[in-house]
Amino acid sequence: MIWGFVGLVGTALFGYGHIKLQESRASVDWPTANGRIITSRVESHESEDGTTYSADIVYVYNVEGTEHSSDVVVIGGHEYSTHNVVQRYPVDKNVTVSYAPDDATNAVLEPGVESYMFQTLGIGIAAGSLFFALIFNTLLRVAAGEERSLLDKLVIYPVKGLWLSLGFGNRHPFILAVLVTAGIYLSTLDLWGLEYVFATAAAIYLLVLIFALYFKFLGWLSSLSEKS
Repeated sequence: MIWGFVGLVGTALFGYGHIKLQESRASVDWPTANGRIITSRVESHESEDGTTYSADIVYVYNVEGTEHSSDVVVIGGHEYSTHNVVQRYPVDKNVTVSYAPDDATNAVLEPGVESYMFQTLGIGIAAGSLFFALIFNTLLRVAAGEERSLLDKLVIYPVKGLWLSLGFGNRHPFILAVLVTAGIYLSTLDLWGLEYVFATAAAIYLLVLIFALYFKFLGWLSSLSEKS
């Protein structure tokens, strides 16, 4: 049930991202107004997981005698690094603002820039929920001693293949540390694509380790039951 809900969330995010993508493409033809950056700073956020940073960009613009403000740089979210976008739009910089003809409060600094952030996140969540649902269903069937179905085999074999391919990494955990360190370093640069690749590789590696340990735990439980 929980995985179905998570899958719906992923589907909703994908749909929202698609709507924003269409809006971004349409913004190329929006009217423009002169604007000015009034806020440009890096904000830090403390949590149990550490410190994260985000960019706070706010600009004002005038449409038919009425002043408006907005914080949208790219519709659907930009892929600039935090420090890069702050340097790109310093305080008091004059900018050209595009705004929706039917709603002057809906504005953007970079019209037409396509962002697939929500689509990528949505697909990842939906696919991940399906994958985990299949994995846990298979684990429950294996633990219960039920006969494996074709679907179970289709789920287990790819996981085994990933685990075997990372056998060397299993004996050298520093590989994960290298991936994470490289990802953190790349996050300080304007190289979002490479950062995403390293983060994905680290996440896959960690998940494979977790599943491998879980399978070993099930095997240990099975050996105990056979001895008893």
